[in-house]
Amino acid sequence: MICRLDEKGMRRTDRAICFPLCAKAALRSEALRFLLPLLLYTTLALLMTWPLALQFTNTVPGNAYDSWQNMWNMWWLKEALLHGHHPYFTPMLYYPHGASLLLHTLNPINFLISLPVHALFGLVVAYNFVVIVSLTASGYTAYLLAHNVTGDRWAALVAGTIFATSGYLLSQALGGHTHMLAAQFLPLAVLALRRLTVPTPPTAVSPVTAAGEPARWSRRDELGAIMLAGVALAVNLLADWQYFLFILIWAAWYALTRWWAGVVKGGQRAIFRLPRDAQRICLAIGVALVLALPLAIPTARLADETPTATTEGGDAFRLEHSLDLADFFIPSQLHPLWGRVAEHWQAYKPDTHIQNKTAYLGLVTLVLAGLGIRQREGRFWLLSALVFALLAMGPRLQMFGTITNIPLPGAMLYELPLIRISRYPMRLVVITMLALALLAALGVTRLRQMLVERHQRACVPSAIAPVAVGAGSEPAPTAWIERTIMAGLIALIILDNLVAPFPLAGVYIPPIYQELAQNPEPFAILEAPFYYRSSPVYMLYQTVHRKPLVGGYTSRTYVYPLLEQIPLLRELAYAQPAPDIIRQDTLEIAASVLSFFDIRYVLLHSTGGALRYNALVTIGEAVSDGATPTPHISALVHSDARNATGLRRTWGRIQPEPAGSVLVYPVVAPADPLPFLGIGQGWSEPVVQPDGVVQRQIAEAAELLIYSAQPHDVTVAFRLHSPGAGAVRLSANGHPLPPVALQAGINDLQVPLTLTESVTRLGLHPDGTGPLTVEGVNLQKRTP
Repeated sequence: MICRLDEKGMRRTDRAICFPLCAKAALRSEALRFLLPLLLYTTLALLMTWPLALQFTNTVPGNAYDSWQNMWNMWWLKEALLHGHHPYFTPMLYYPHGASLLLHTLNPINFLISLPVHALFGLVVAYNFVVIVSLTASGYTAYLLAHNVTGDRWAALVAGTIFATSGYLLSQALGGHTHMLAAQFLPLAVLALRRLTVPTPPTAVSPVTAAGEPARWSRRDELGAIMLAGVALAVNLLADWQYFLFILIWAAWYALTRWWAGVVKGGQRAIFRLPRDAQRICLAIGVALVLALPLAIPTARLADETPTATTEGGDAFRLEHSLDLADFFIPSQLHPLWGRVAEHWQAYKPDTHIQNKTAYLGLVTLVLAGLGIRQREGRFWLLSALVFALLAMGPRLQMFGTITNIPLPGAMLYELPLIRISRYPMRLVVITMLALALLAALGVTRLRQMLVERHQRACVPSAIAPVAVGAGSEPAPTAWIERTIMAGLIALIILDNLVAPFPLAGVYIPPIYQELAQNPEPFAILEAPFYYRSSPVYMLYQTVHRKPLVGGYTSRTYVYPLLEQIPLLRELAYAQPAPDIIRQDTLEIAASVLSFFDIRYVLLHSTGGALRYNALVTIGEAVSDGATPTPHISALVHSDARNATGLRRTWGRIQPEPAGSVLVYPVVAPADPLPFLGIGQGWSEPVVQPDGVVQRQIAEAAELLIYSAQPHDVTVAFRLHSPGAGAVRLSANGHPLPPVALQAGINDLQVPLTLTESVTRLGLHPDGTGPLTVEGVNLQKRTP
């Protein structure tokens, strides 16, 4: 049956059948409009990460480093959900203190997206699912935004392709940065803010009312749109707090441009008047900030309390991770055709990882953007791209590796509260790429207009030489030509940004961790060394054995009291000597130290140099009472992400490759555990003198810690160097002890103490002597 629009030729029975058919056809058309872009971007995500699809269950994309940390994030959030823990504090790292995750790249949104997949198929599949979904959704939300800007679906498809295949996003997948890969909420936030600036409320069915008057914003419409925009801004905080900061900066920039548009329209009288659309944007920012307060306030406090929050990596870290002007025009080093050339061109950053220096804008993208500049809104998106490109270049201009003295806006931006804890200016290029994708979409609309105009001119006979246009001479419709050109543009963009084969890392868990998981008792595990490149792997292993770890790998290095207190643990942490003022025999007390903290296993990994440092093997033998350790294959080979040559890439399947071994030492608890010493607060750093003696200084007050698993009578002996006569006041757990008179020079002290089953704090307070120098602290048991 054919549906006709004139009712005269349509019987009532025809109408009853025809209208449902028309409705179904319209529904199918809308479904295709929704599914085709989704299918395109899913295909692109699989293509760009190829050959991940071949090994979706036992490999992950990236260089096998931060990938493990982000997999741990997903595991920990699941544990927190199941067991009622606070998601932003974990007792599983930095045992026994635990660690705040407020400054960590926790990324709850990826956990929520992947939770059903995680429950059904496991952690590896869930992680890969997040990668594919993030790339797909980033393309699709950019498509929705571009369609809102241009009203052109072809232009929107191109914009989504540019954003989803951008060198920046794909390089974040290489670095295992799934928190930075979750960029799909940035276009949604921009879209929600744009809805606040339209003259007609988005909920209006028609731009005019039944009375013929323009539809106006009602208070309900306005409030709903503002709340929605505020939520859209705030949800970026669940992806990554840096993206939340970025989108707030963009929103402030957008409000500023709307104010300026009002000034241009209204003249000088409008300078001190904020247009209504700018007011809505500011209110949406306020809503987002209110929603973020429960996380923003404790995060700001923690940043102030964490010495390394803004300085970790050194003074030059932020400058190193700012973009060089040349970075915008150098293709990704992962490109299969000209990646080696790009690597050579980017040799001015030999030690910077690829994910921190890839910002290729794209040749095709720039050409299309050039066409879009003169379109409506073209200049705005060009300015947006330029502003955020400048911010991504950090505090000073860099050109081909030369750091100039020319200051940039980032020099001021990164001194602002909260923003200064962001150490990677280059990540702001994500907003540049989004703005450039929209500008390119406008360029596509201009290109399509040019095609239509050319077709129309071809169809009009020349006035000078009229030509009879017959059935055989009329130009063919341009629809197929237009579709071919648009498909060709998408293909060229894909080729320009291609990164296949993508680096993959095999996932392998040594059997020992399955064995440890079988033990239901709570205890901690020490994997040494735990301040090395292998640390993220230990977090991957923890997702299997589920025991607390001594140490950890978080986005910020926190003060770790246990490590500062116990020289033995520092030696295990760094696989190197840890000289200190404590003179106790390390091998004699090792088992007592670990047993006191309920650390039941020591695992020495060759990848961190533990087996090359013989002292650690000796410690392992001491804590296990001389038992022969069980060797296992340890960590996997990880790629060197500083350049493409160091990456492991293949078009086919990869096999996990062992990168060393691990020796497992079970800790045998001594029948009569010994008390041992630790370094408390108030001390200077240890200094090794030329004669090998280690000294620390006390300026005002300091503490020695004495750990004991059972009651003991002991004597704490140490040597004091006093610059003058005076005294040292002593206290035990805050209770005063008799002061000891000091003479200028060397003083040997012995302090008797009665220990309980806990930690005894011996306080030392110089009195009239000036700073005291301490060395040779030892502990001796006293017989009753």
